[in-house]
Amino acid sequence: MVCKLTSSGLNLCNCLNTEDSSQSKNTKIDNRSILINKNVDLIDYSTRYSRYGWGIDVRATYSHLPCQPFWTWLTGKYPKQLEPRRPIETILAPWQLILQLTWSWALILISLLIGAFVYKNSDIGLLIKIICSLFLFVIVTNRTRGLLHTFHYTNHGASIKNLRLAKFLGKWFMSIPIMHLTWDEYHKIHAGDHHATTYLCTDADPDQKFMKDHGFYSGMPEYLFWRYLVFAPFHPKAIWEHIYFRFLHNFIIPNRSEIISRFAFWTSLLTIVTLTNTIDIFVIYYLIPLFLITQYSSWLQHITEHLWFAVRPNDVPLFVFMSSLTWGRFLGRPYPKGTNGIKGIAYKIQWWAKILIIDIPIKLFSFMQDLPSHDYHHRSPRINFWSISRERAAMEGRPSKYGPMTETWGLLESLLIVRDQVCYGKGDAFGVWEWARNQEKRRNN
Repeated sequence: MVCKLTSSGLNLCNCLNTEDSSQSKNTKIDNRSILINKNVDLIDYSTRYSRYGWGIDVRATYSHLPCQPFWTWLTGKYPKQLEPRRPIETILAPWQLILQLTWSWALILISLLIGAFVYKNSDIGLLIKIICSLFLFVIVTNRTRGLLHTFHYTNHGASIKNLRLAKFLGKWFMSIPIMHLTWDEYHKIHAGDHHATTYLCTDADPDQKFMKDHGFYSGMPEYLFWRYLVFAPFHPKAIWEHIYFRFLHNFIIPNRSEIISRFAFWTSLLTIVTLTNTIDIFVIYYLIPLFLITQYSSWLQHITEHLWFAVRPNDVPLFVFMSSLTWGRFLGRPYPKGTNGIKGIAYKIQWWAKILIIDIPIKLFSFMQDLPSHDYHHRSPRINFWSISRERAAMEGRPSKYGPMTETWGLLESLLIVRDQVCYGKGDAFGVWEWARNQEKRRNN
């Protein structure tokens, strides 16, 4: 169902059904969980911004630039508001998912071939080798994490309809080659626990447990927050636990069939690279990104993924609170307009320099695929990642039981919001809790 205009304003009941609330677990929904008001057309559902942000729709300032698909990829935000679609309408055909996997593995293979050429060519200087290798590390990290996130959506039932094929592709092309969890275990931990409405950002949430395991806790000093942000993934204990976790969940914990499959795959692969005398290339350009660099790539994203350790106020509706625990995390800043002459040229040079030096590296290294729109994934987890930015834009400003959407622009803004919550207990960064209280007052009057 989509939101339709009626003579009395927006049809809230139809719009509420557009977003998927099936992720609830052990959830008791009270009357305040869905804000239905006779004067719903008077309720402001416009996007909220934090005090650290620009206070405007930054993406709109890019609207005049050529090559809009590039800016959508880079910023993570879709430029237009179209009619919302049902999740089933966004599902991929099998050939599209296979194309996605082929593209990812092709980039990984090409990176390994280039790495072999650079590594073994004595005519290439050391500095050039280092620069090329760092770039290849980023590409391999980007695609192995991309495979993980493709597995994530496939496990949610948000890739293809054919479950048998989804499990086959997930196991052999997304999970085993990157030593990820098995299908069933991941579904229990992620869809069952992390996506449970009443578990998110609590001690029952495995993602918050991960934060605690890395030293984070509510009320921690700010200097520790920044120290752990930079150094926690590099601690030898964290590195060992990460590698041990992968080994444990691939070769010890799974059922016998899974263990045999994983052992056979990795034994065959290691035998091939040994016989072809490419074990050094495989270790440097595949295993190092997979086991070490991925840790920090995913860490930067994970810290800003949710409002960790937040506690729901009693007067804030459940679904509004849940949606406030994550936000759109876009990359960029307003395009400079209205300034002419040398000053205007200087502003534009500075803007383009930040695109090249800040936004593109962060996008490639940490915020690939759907991650900028991760907030909408928690509202509607069965939307496919190819479509999630479009569907998020389609729902902006429309009535929803989750309340208005929120967004940041740039990694630093998200980090400051998380810092405020974790260190100082300031959770309502976007004013959404206060918005919900005002709607409750209006409903009762």
